[in-house]
Amino acid sequence: MPVAELTVASDGTVTAAGPVVGASGSAIPLAFASVSFDGTKQSGTSNITTTYDKSSKRYVLTITGVNYDRLSHTAVANKSGYSGAMSFLNVDSLNGKLIVDTRDVNGKLIQDDFTVVVFKAH
Repeated sequence: MPVAELTVASDGTVTAAGPVVGASGSAIPLAFASVSFDGTKQSGTSNITTTYDKSSKRYVLTITGVNYDRLSHTAVANKSGYSGAMSFLNVDSLNGKLIVDTRDVNGKLIQDDFTVVVFKAH
């Protein structure tokens, strides 16, 4: 017996009849985005805004209605696109915002394209 019934409309809209559940602690993303090196959101959910803070050399992501905290949320960030250079990403939280920094192989803060998906821990 199914727990939920999902209906997908021709425009891609999905509606659920019943609770959508999975393994203990699993969840549907709160927000996701593809972010350009300059902080511009290339695509993603309408509830997330992205900027690049030139003074701290970090990306600041704000999720509408969410007080982001790395202890109660999970963010998965990955490099996207192909720049030819290796980079590493780190996610953190500050004042209810999601902070993402990208670093080169020497640990220097750099600008780079990335994607991010955010979940609320249960």
